[in-house]
Amino acid sequence: MTDHPLGKWLNMRMDRAPELQPVSVQELQDWQFDRLRQTMFQAVRNCPFYHERLAGVQTGAVHTPADLEHIPFTTADDLRSGPENFLCASQDEVARAVTLASSGSSGPPKRLFFTAGDLERTIEFFQYGMSPMIKKDENILAILPDSRPGGVGSLFSESISLIGGETILPVNPSYISTLLNLLLDTHASCILGPAIQIHALARMLESKGITINHVRSVLLCWDVLPQASMQTISRVFDCEIFSHWGMTETCLGGGVDCCGGSGMHLREPDFFLEIINPATGKQVPDGHKGEIVISTISRRAMPLIRYRTGDVGCIMPGQCSCGLPLRRLGAVEGRLDDGIILPGGSRMDLNEFNNIILAQKDILDFTVEYQPDELALSFKLDVLPGSRPTPEVKQMLMEYHKIKQACDNHNLNISTRLAKQDGTIHSGFGKRSITVKPPKASV
Repeated sequence: MTDHPLGKWLNMRMDRAPELQPVSVQELQDWQFDRLRQTMFQAVRNCPFYHERLAGVQTGAVHTPADLEHIPFTTADDLRSGPENFLCASQDEVARAVTLASSGSSGPPKRLFFTAGDLERTIEFFQYGMSPMIKKDENILAILPDSRPGGVGSLFSESISLIGGETILPVNPSYISTLLNLLLDTHASCILGPAIQIHALARMLESKGITINHVRSVLLCWDVLPQASMQTISRVFDCEIFSHWGMTETCLGGGVDCCGGSGMHLREPDFFLEIINPATGKQVPDGHKGEIVISTISRRAMPLIRYRTGDVGCIMPGQCSCGLPLRRLGAVEGRLDDGIILPGGSRMDLNEFNNIILAQKDILDFTVEYQPDELALSFKLDVLPGSRPTPEVKQMLMEYHKIKQACDNHNLNISTRLAKQDGTIHSGFGKRSITVKPPKASV
């Protein structure tokens, strides 16, 4: 018998009584692959893209993860080149269409389609995934975009209402002072949102000497933050910290901790996840980092088969102490393309800059811009009102071994300057990234 909310959810999705002991890991995988074969059959029959892409592939012979290696990948470029070719349902059945512009491409954006049933399954996952964090009649401060029908804010609010709680959705995630006032006024017992906003909120609370005791849990999504920031959030709110991973391609929800730091239980009734070596395309063992690849197994409007997400993560080995057969995704460490090559050949990603800069107690947020042709790396710092940590941050950057080598041996120029100093930050709802300036056009 199970009393774990995700265990009950899994049983119901597998048409079992909610209170039954969950199935074994192997039973769950067998069920997933049965659903995956059905999905591929329907995709080949109804979807123009997969009718052509999977022509000649023995989809009925896919019974194990190893069998998937015979199936070709789907990429973001495939989605951009013809999103309507992925539709397996009529346009009349589409309840929500999401357009995703690419920061790194001048081509057309990605466009994804969902039926009402696809969205309903996301609400259900949010409901059971959030159950350990919020109780009936409690408030949650949810820093989420798009409160329109079918948007993530709306879907999340609906899931919380099913638990009996109420969701407070801020209008602008960049106004940290407003987030602070909402938190204090509503006595929210849970905070959910991008990690950088919650980091900034914790820094501001600490700077004002405000102590609160009504926050029982924090759920971080989207961003990767350094351990120093995680410790600040934990210290200021004195509560358990949970993590969530998801993307529009997973219909927003993807994986959630069942307890703080346990690893994120995957939404396995809705997709099967692989980790591959991005260079070879081969699957890697559990515990090894690689690119996250998903195959949807319940998506009605727009199935995706072996879709390369570009996110970097790993499957945690072994079973969770809670006993659920759902596999766990370790901390997602960013994206494959989220990095720069410094003069001299060293690679740096955003998480390394986070570790250097966000450890400084006066920093709320920052942006970084790289101009390779001018050997210039510049930082704009969003700081607590009244603080001026620019010299200290520049010194910390100059002492970092990769940057020091590029400066000493290849004349890399580092500049830091204050940007927002009024309690607001640059980051909104989008994912943070390094801006790389293209070379200036020659005259």
